[in-house]
Amino acid sequence: MQKFLLFVVTTLIAGMQAAFAVQPTWAKKATAFPQLCYPGKTQPCQLVRISAPDGKSRVEVIYREKSVSEADYLQAYLRVTAPGRGTHEVALPESFQNVDLLWSPDSHAFFVDGDGDGAPVSGSWVYVYLVDDPKGPRDVTGEAQRDMLKEFPACKAAYPNSEDAGGCKKISRRDIDVERCRETEANPNYSPEYNMTGIDWVNASTILVMAEVPCDTAYGGIMCQVLGYELEVPTGRILKRIDAKHLKLSWQNSMGWNFRIPDPPLYCE
Repeated sequence: MQKFLLFVVTTLIAGMQAAFAVQPTWAKKATAFPQLCYPGKTQPCQLVRISAPDGKSRVEVIYREKSVSEADYLQAYLRVTAPGRGTHEVALPESFQNVDLLWSPDSHAFFVDGDGDGAPVSGSWVYVYLVDDPKGPRDVTGEAQRDMLKEFPACKAAYPNSEDAGGCKKISRRDIDVERCRETEANPNYSPEYNMTGIDWVNASTILVMAEVPCDTAYGGIMCQVLGYELEVPTGRILKRIDAKHLKLSWQNSMGWNFRIPDPPLYCE
């Protein structure tokens, strides 16, 4: 009788988790969950347990009540448990929609994806957490950001329109101070803050990241341009660069959406 009751309870819990499950937006193999929930307006935020491949380490997504301007909501935090390391809690970077979390193959790290509006790779970011370092998330995309800027320089982008098919006349680029733009891009500390999305783990110490120039007309002829990067964890060193065509061919099965290869960029110089 006890075994039967245990089976029933386990089945009910599994059914509840499935009912409230969130589908991954970016990394198909990841576990997804909402970062923010509003009582009475969205599905209840429940405890989510995400076990590492070794079966020993785990992340628990817990929710706490917050209140801003008299609006109550629940915010997600991560409770990380690992053998010999005990349990510690870390916060998620600020975001507004769903989060994807994917453990590394050796269970020593995991990455989280998030974005600002819920659309695939639109205002997106990726951070890595190391189990051996409880300090919090690491941004490993700095080198990839600078490489994207070299590959797709905003200062040279064309702005095609009905009056200027080429997009390089003064009427099209009137808001671009090319000289100042070049000075900004030449600054080694400047980051264009292009979208960065974690797709999968290549191996225990390498993460595959998709970098994208935001799909916004403000970027003119370089909008929506994409490159893939294999980045070393935790240094962020670029190990391999992948063009959009080969990114789709090799990694579409790891993506949570149907990736479309962008049209070639348009430049004035």
